[in-house]
Amino acid sequence: MSKTQEILQKNRKIAETGIFLALFLGLAYAFCYIPNLEFISMMAFLSGLLLGWKRGLFVALIGEAVFSIANPFGSSLAYPSLLVAQLLSFAIFALIGASYRLFIIRVFKRSQELMAVIFGATGLLLTILYNVMTTLAYALTSGFNAKQALATIISSIPFSMIQMIANTISFSVILTYVIKYVIKNYPHFLEKN
Repeated sequence: MSKTQEILQKNRKIAETGIFLALFLGLAYAFCYIPNLEFISMMAFLSGLLLGWKRGLFVALIGEAVFSIANPFGSSLAYPSLLVAQLLSFAIFALIGASYRLFIIRVFKRSQELMAVIFGATGLLLTILYNVMTTLAYALTSGFNAKQALATIISSIPFSMIQMIANTISFSVILTYVIKYVIKNYPHFLEKN
């Protein structure tokens, strides 16, 4: 590879990362006024899946840090443990997405319906993980004992159901469509880095 090609490839990676981060933040603020309807979990996962673990982690952590700190409904800086739980959750989303690079093309070639089911189940499980981690972080650092923290998690289920359903559907439908499009038109995103 020539020096010019190396520079162009490096610039392309920087531009792609910036575009994903901008899309993450745009989606975060565009949907922040609709309770529990969000697409940033999917963007964190997709960043890991298409950009790889390093750039995916960068997008997920920077995007979530900016949104959590500069959230119009209140900054997570008021509860540092909540901010840590949010960042840790989004790091997990990106890393799980990056791990899917190992097999997603094989699944796609076998069955797109299977891919949709896998993505939907992933969206549901990651949303449950996020809700449990953030609720626990808030409850335990607010002085709740284990019984009260468990009660807080259980009582938050009806409110969290909207997010669980929305993320299951968005992961299943949107990610399946995006991956189908990427494999056809931009296969370099799923090549080994």
